[in-house]
Amino acid sequence: MDMRPVNKNNVMFNIQVPLASLSAFMATAAAAVRRTAAGEKRCFACSGVFYPEDAGCGKYFCPDCAQALQGREMGFCPSCGELYSWALLPPAPCPRCLHKPPPWQRFIFYGTHENLLRELLLALKFREQLHLAPVLAALLINRPAFANLNVDTVAPIPLHRRRLCQRGYNQALELARPVARALNVPLFPDLLLRVRETSPQTELGRSLRRQNIKGSFACGAAVTGRHILLVDDTMTTGATMTEAALTLLASGAASVNAAVISRAPALSLL
Repeated sequence: MDMRPVNKNNVMFNIQVPLASLSAFMATAAAAVRRTAAGEKRCFACSGVFYPEDAGCGKYFCPDCAQALQGREMGFCPSCGELYSWALLPPAPCPRCLHKPPPWQRFIFYGTHENLLRELLLALKFREQLHLAPVLAALLINRPAFANLNVDTVAPIPLHRRRLCQRGYNQALELARPVARALNVPLFPDLLLRVRETSPQTELGRSLRRQNIKGSFACGAAVTGRHILLVDDTMTTGATMTEAALTLLASGAASVNAAVISRAPALSLL
């Protein structure tokens, strides 16, 4: 028991404070000071206030949103990211990749194109929320597979100039910027060009997507001998990424890798 004299109006009182309570109070006060020093953060998804050191969820998202943004760890094809209905299935090649492997060496994605991740990507893509680009790219960059990439060039999937003028920016390029910085390799925004305007892929089935995108790309710079990482926001059937990779390889690229933030369920439409 801690007995401390207190002088109030020239009258001495003895206040008895249990040492355990005093220690608990000091510990709480010290934690509050540390939290204040660390600074409160605003969640990029819900704008709620959180403290990263307490939440253990990084510097961008509150605990609830971080939980909603869990990456896909199992239940997909490691070659193309095709999602399996059983999410707990160990990663295994899909029949399509076993029959005909994709043109890229490695494929990396963060999560399934649904719920909060989908909302954030749509906000970046269609609502000019460009501040989300480095945040979403960080999800991809922190994937363990990202650290083992052997690339010397990063390039975004390009937009046709007409669509670029309409939107004002290429969301794939905005995602590719922090990816290139993290890899410490140069970013070539115009390494690949969209030379033919096509119908939006979202309106088409799998086979029509392949036909729609064929011959749409050309190289805007020399790619001979380069090990290239192609970056896009999301992938559904892989028709766009495949055509882009084939264009680079046909022009002399040594290898192509593919990275997207989200993988949408592949279409069953023929």
